Amino acid sequence: MYNVCDVVSDNALSALVQQVKAHVKNGSSGVGFAVHNDNSLDQLSSSCMRHLLELRSKTEKPFTTATMFDSMLSYLQDISTIQHDFEQHAMPVASKANAQMAWNALICRMFDDATMQQVQEWLYISLYCLSRLIKTHSSEMGHLLQGFTELTNYEDDASCEDTESDVFAIYEQISRDSNAMSSFVSAFIHSCKLLVEIRALAYLQITIKQAVDRIIEDKVQSHAQQWEVPCLEAICAEMSNIATMLDALLPPPTQSHLKYVEDQVYTQFAQLRVHELFGIIIDYPDSKAAIDDLRLCVQRHRSMYKIAYSLRASIQERLLHPGATTSDILTQYISAIRCLRLLDPSSTMLEIVARPIREYLRTRDNTVSCIVQDMVSEESGLFEDMANQTSDTSAVNGRAEGVVFDEDCSQPWEPLPVEAKTIYKTAQRRDADVLSLLVSIYDTQDIFVDEFEAYLAKQLLNSVDFDTEREIKQVEMMKLRFGAEALERCEVMLKDVADSKRIWHNANTNEADNAYSTLVISRQFWQQQQQQQQTATNEQFVLPPQMSYVRDRFAKTFEALRPARKLDWRDSQSLLDICIEVQGRSIKVNDVRPAQAAVLFAFQETPRMSLHEVAQVMESSEDFVLPRVRFWQTRGVLREAGNVFETVEVSPDDVADDNRAQDMVSNSDEEEEEEAGPPEADAQSEALRMHFNYIVGMLTNFGPLPLDRIHSMLGMFIPGDTTTPDELRAFLTQMVREDQLDMSGGMYKLK
Repeated sequence: MYNVCDVVSDNALSALVQQVKAHVKNGSSGVGFAVHNDNSLDQLSSSCMRHLLELRSKTEKPFTTATMFDSMLSYLQDISTIQHDFEQHAMPVASKANAQMAWNALICRMFDDATMQQVQEWLYISLYCLSRLIKTHSSEMGHLLQGFTELTNYEDDASCEDTESDVFAIYEQISRDSNAMSSFVSAFIHSCKLLVEIRALAYLQITIKQAVDRIIEDKVQSHAQQWEVPCLEAICAEMSNIATMLDALLPPPTQSHLKYVEDQVYTQFAQLRVHELFGIIIDYPDSKAAIDDLRLCVQRHRSMYKIAYSLRASIQERLLHPGATTSDILTQYISAIRCLRLLDPSSTMLEIVARPIREYLRTRDNTVSCIVQDMVSEESGLFEDMANQTSDTSAVNGRAEGVVFDEDCSQPWEPLPVEAKTIYKTAQRRDADVLSLLVSIYDTQDIFVDEFEAYLAKQLLNSVDFDTEREIKQVEMMKLRFGAEALERCEVMLKDVADSKRIWHNANTNEADNAYSTLVISRQFWQQQQQQQQTATNEQFVLPPQMSYVRDRFAKTFEALRPARKLDWRDSQSLLDICIEVQGRSIKVNDVRPAQAAVLFAFQETPRMSLHEVAQVMESSEDFVLPRVRFWQTRGVLREAGNVFETVEVSPDDVADDNRAQDMVSNSDEEEEEEAGPPEADAQSEALRMHFNYIVGMLTNFGPLPLDRIHSMLGMFIPGDTTTPDELRAFLTQMVREDQLDMSGGMYKLK
């Protein structure tokens, strides 16, 4: 047999002719041919070959216009004419079978690589135009192709084909009027019949498949990045029309074109979606249609493990690195859980993909805090999951083991695949919901409860109106997840706020008293306060009479209501709103610490003092007082004159400067509490100034960055760094005030 993919050489052709001659001499008919008969067959074959090669040389130019269809038809008609003449002249000197063998050898020689390429291009363009015409002119094409195929109607809104290509230009020439369309279809059908008639089909099977593959690739690639609507069904319907027509016009010797096309569509479409799977997961749930299409491919080809390991490699390369924030990694992980459970209800793919993500998240210091933030944020999917959670029997049973079953992903029970038995450590994690999978990253759920307690304490301390409706809802949801016993401290915190609200109403007997509120907490149940007390410094200062008078009045009222208790004031958590009047101008500053307010009261009595004198008035150290003085200096209330500080006087020359100071103060509610904190905050600020070179390097190399990205990269570059996001935000805000950085849209960048 001859390889139809290769050009038949002269030696191979000569050997074939010799075989034909031998067959003629010793034919089964028993009739022998004289030597001149052999020479006649040889001469006839050589003459026919010259005509075929001459015809081929005239058509070596590639087909690039709409006239290519008529050119191909004419070319095949000429070959058919030569075939007819050859068979007529061969009949007197050879049997029909021998003549056919000789003709097959000539056709094999005729269809060399260049001719195969021309046929493939003609068939590809023809199939492209047919597929588009069937989609845009279905009724006309149904009439023209009647008897060859039954067209399948379909809708395809996601396709985005290249309208600038040369092939599309040929299609436009054909689709202009019905006559051109009819002529094209007629030429294609006639050409296909001629290919069968000249017996070239046996040598064109690979060429036909290559043309079909190109069409499928075009159709599949036209749906790239189209994840919002289903695409697979439309591609299959479109290509089934083409395959059915090919089966009728160019019948294959073995497997039907329809079966081949279906396999190729699913294979190429799966390859495209697997390549895009990382982006599909990011866009979930908007990309759910793409997941549904990919699930059909997975069910057909059983390529689950190949897809899982490909996605895992992509995630490790593109997501699990120091440049990605923990919140982004968690968001991607949550989307991956939902997507992969749609692809594979057994969750085997999920376990393969999730293992490196879970291991990497355990190395991040802020993973727990990010998960808790998602649990309490009303905009997150985790909050919706918790809000929809009920205290039914299954939830209680699941909570006992730290697992709640995911009802959204429930499927009819099926045994795990054999390969999956070595992947899962427990059967429960297979059916656990999203939050249970996040909690199971760590061996204990206590760290999540502790983190929620810290979050709740911060929220309650920052609430000045005693409104705890939102916090109560959060605690109730957490109790359903982690149990009531684990949330006992949180219950005490909420009770302290409720009790403080009643005491505040009893203590405030007039409108002036309503200007302040006091939160009385049970120290042993507020973990955050215990930690702050252990790290607190011994620095003390004396409150001015105006402030101590308010405290003393409230303390007396409290002792009357609760005789067995004594108040221990926490100045580091106290906040004041101050309105300052300096010779005709008014400045309002919010969230001022008592120590900062004490500095201002000191200058109210004496407008000009040295740092030593201010420290004496406050009965504190100069190191403690200096940052508080600087606080008012940056807000245009105080200024430094030599070795002393004084209140800023207004003059005509200073009006512009004072207006700028007023603008700075108007945004004080957005500034953090670094300068307003206790002395350890000042030490932290100095440490961050030492790290500023690292921050400058980040912004130089990566461009504008958000706060959480800078914080995560600092942890990578400076092992053991304990800077919190709030402290870093305060420092970056200070750098913006000092004109070292710019901040726009939550992104920090160099000036």
